[in-house]
Amino acid sequence: MDGFGGEVTSSPVFENGLVIAISPSEKLLAIRSDGQGDVTKTHIAWTSEENVPDITSPVSDGDLVYTLSTPGVLTCFDVKEGKKQWQHDFELEFHSSPSLAEGRLYLFSLKGTAIIVEAGRQFKEIFRTEMVDTFSASPAFSPNEILMRGETNLWCIGSAGEKLANKN
Repeated sequence: MDGFGGEVTSSPVFENGLVIAISPSEKLLAIRSDGQGDVTKTHIAWTSEENVPDITSPVSDGDLVYTLSTPGVLTCFDVKEGKKQWQHDFELEFHSSPSLAEGRLYLFSLKGTAIIVEAGRQFKEIFRTEMVDTFSASPAFSPNEILMRGETNLWCIGSAGEKLANKN
């Protein structure tokens, strides 16, 4: 498929038969996955040129897809139609991709602001704190923990006390 410019740094996601991919700083594309050969003119379901990330990857819950631009604009689109549901400007710089767990989006800014947003058709911030580190890597999740690699520390947030109690 043609249409990808620059260095593609983000990873695509696959939802509802669509590959959702980013051409950095140019456009977000939803491509139907049932084609063969050059599908440039036949399999693009929808595109958007609003607030397109240049580094981060999109994330989806199956119904909605979320993108986060480096200057801090979080945008929510309907997966099937590509219709923008909302956008919010955090006015922070982000290099780590948004992550989705348990119906919540987890965002970690370059300068250490941690933000949790409810995943849904309306924007709702539910938590914010400042961490003493710089974050460029996306977090990883286990059943009871969030692991984050900062510039100076490896962070683990969760209920480790319960696990330690079970080991004794």
